[in-house]
Amino acid sequence: MLAIRRFALAALALALLGLQLTTAAPIPGVKAGGDDGDKWLLDEAEMIMVFNFKQMFDSKLMKSGYTEKMREAMMNNPQAKEMADKLGLDLTKDIDSIIISGGKQKDTPKGRFVLKGNFDIEKLSKAMKSSDKVKASKEGSIEVFEVEMQGANGYGAFAGKNAFILTESKETTVALAKSAPEKASTLNKDVKAALATFTGKESMAMVMVVTDELKGMAAMNKQVEAAVKSLSTLTASITVEDGITLKLVGNTTDAKSAASLEKQLTGLKAIAEIGLGMAEMVPPVAKEVFESLKIDKTRDSVIVTLPITKDQIEKAAKLAPGG
Repeated sequence: MLAIRRFALAALALALLGLQLTTAAPIPGVKAGGDDGDKWLLDEAEMIMVFNFKQMFDSKLMKSGYTEKMREAMMNNPQAKEMADKLGLDLTKDIDSIIISGGKQKDTPKGRFVLKGNFDIEKLSKAMKSSDKVKASKEGSIEVFEVEMQGANGYGAFAGKNAFILTESKETTVALAKSAPEKASTLNKDVKAALATFTGKESMAMVMVVTDELKGMAAMNKQVEAAVKSLSTLTASITVEDGITLKLVGNTTDAKSAASLEKQLTGLKAIAEIGLGMAEMVPPVAKEVFESLKIDKTRDSVIVTLPITKDQIEKAAKLAPGG
């Protein structure tokens, strides 16, 4: 009896540990930002965008020569080379991810930008201080960079050696730089549900809440208004593997709205195909890519997928100047 009781207690302990590990795992949509990606988000964010540079440059497509082509293009551009040398950054190696989130808190716009990677902090700090749009100051042991951005100010600081944070508030930035968030941010159920639809292997993942404000802006165009009025969230992704896959998902409020939206988009696709077919100036590869566009539907979502193969990318590259 004692052995059975001990076994039961051990099993319970393992189950609780497994539950803790499961709940601690980041939501797939922000996994690209690292295991702590969901901790860096703004609470109640209405827009989230994550760029996974590490995944992209590790992909089969980029390793087939495109990473080197990008690096050569940067080195052959005097301004890009000067900037890379000044910052001490190799975009193809040193940047892991970017996490951007924004929304309104008590009707006040808020935003958060988190850059993660392998940084030469001394070089980056020196480069920022050399700009006339940046003012550096000290808040205790934290160096804060005040940046002019389109008529507003942002405040940036390094959080350790592998993260740089930028927010609209000096106090928020300093607090995050001193102590990284310990728990996942608070998100509304629609955003959480949308983030959970990603795989975590995307090169770019985005979620946007379709707010009443956005719906009001869409009212200026009747076709757009009809498509947008039933949406709760929009998600978009770019996945780089042996080719590139673009995906756009409109999550609606009910099945009837999803069916209506699918019908609208299918009709627009048919009209666009006719127009492209008649346009002599449009290269064949563009028509080929558009023909592969797919529109599907689940119960309450409409999914638009556009796969682009390596062969199509190479055909398009030959059409570019110097290609």
